[in-house]
Amino acid sequence: MVKYTFSLRVKGLDEQYMYSLDLNPTQENMPEQVFTSEIRENLRISLQNKSLCAIKDNHLYQIIQTWIEDIKEGYRDSSLTLNLPLLIESNIDKLNEPGFQELPAVISPDLFNIEPILGMLPPLNF
Repeated sequence: MVKYTFSLRVKGLDEQYMYSLDLNPTQENMPEQVFTSEIRENLRISLQNKSLCAIKDNHLYQIIQTWIEDIKEGYRDSSLTLNLPLLIESNIDKLNEPGFQELPAVISPDLFNIEPILGMLPPLNF
């Protein structure tokens, strides 16, 4: 088994986040078969937890395609730099806060004690 490592860099940050796979010779020759839906989700979750950035489907596709090409070429280390949004920013759309839904009680103003300071007020009774 040979260890293959992918390192993700987030644009604007200095750190890199790694994910590794151990592949046998058959998997090295056909790396596209390695990336099942389970491994894809494990890759996404692992990199999201490490980087605290949201990895959407298009980013995941880009990561996997880059890694597959590098494995086919024989590179054991692959890297990619992406401009990723923070997880907290991407989940703000999913925020559902119902808030206080009751209407306040309507209070009728007492207009009979109002007196004009200058001039005259129009009649308040219609």
